[in-house]
Formats: sequence, structure tokens, C-alpha cells
Amino acid sequence: MSEDEKARLEAEVTSAREAITRLRAENAALAEAFRADPSDANREALKRGAASLAGARDGLDAARASLAVFEKTGSPHGLIAEEGRVTGTVAVLVKPGTARQAREDAIEAELGARLDEAARELGVVLIAPPASYTKERPGRDTEGRTVLEVAGRVEGDRLVPAVSRAAKQMKN
Repeated sequence: MSEDEKARLEAEVTSAREAITRLRAENAALAEAFRADPSDANREALKRGAASLAGARDGLDAARASLAVFEKTGSPHGLIAEEGRVTGTVAVLVKPGTARQAREDAIEAELGARLDEAARELGVVLIAPPASYTKERPGRDTEGRTVLEVAGRVEGDRLVPAVSRAAKQMKN
């Protein structure tokens, strides 16, 4: 199972890299078309291409983080604290229609101790509740749990959330 999981994660990283290469080539063609005809339609296509490339880069970052977590912990979910950053994922069982407070309590129960430990490894303290460090991935895992990306960065002697409000509210 663990070798299959590692192979799957490595394939995700490779796939994400290939997507970035493909999108860069497409964006180069869109840029050339825009230079030849600077119309609003071509400008809009160029903007959509840039947004797609940014999304692909985020996907590559997430795939690399998942692989690093798996290599360090042997599990597809966990946290890594290094170089002034905390990254990783956690899976939380949150039933549809759960109230916000109950959802945050479930995240606190699953993530709180892990995030405290990661902050201690970095020699800092948390400044926000654990839910503030998370962004929900679309869909569910194979066990029906909600998968949350976790991101934090060190500022001074504190670990601050590295997930923007806009990113958290964006619907994929």
C-alpha cells in the first residue's frame, strides 16, 4: 500500500509539472496572438491563461507537499515544519450541513496538537485558531473525510496563517 501511495503521489507531481509545461506553451501562443491583435477577447484569453497557470503552480506545490509529508510520515496526511513554514494536509470527518462551530471544533480536535508541535519545532507560537491555517480541498478522500491544506509561515516569533481569505473562499 505504501509503495502504491508513494507512486501515486510521485505521478501527481509529474503530472502537475507536465501541466505547467503545457500551460506555459499555450500562454506563449496566447501572448503572441495578443501582440498581433491586442483585442479585448485576446486580452481576456491571456488573463484566463495566466489564472490557469497560477492554479497549476498551486497544484504542483500541493503535490510536492503531499509527497514530502508521505516521505516524512509514511501517511498521506500530516504536517512538515521547516524553513520557517508549516505545510501539509489533514483529513477531518465533517458531515454535510455541520454548523460552523462544530466544524471548527472538529478541525481543532484533529489539527490542534499537530500544529502546536510544528510550531514548537520552529520555536514559535500560534496566533490564530487551527481552522485559520486551513483551506478546504474540493471533494472528499476515499474514506469520506474532508481534506484540508494547512499552511503557516513564521513572522518574528509567531506562526501566522499563510492561507489568504480570498483563497479560502474561492470555489473550484
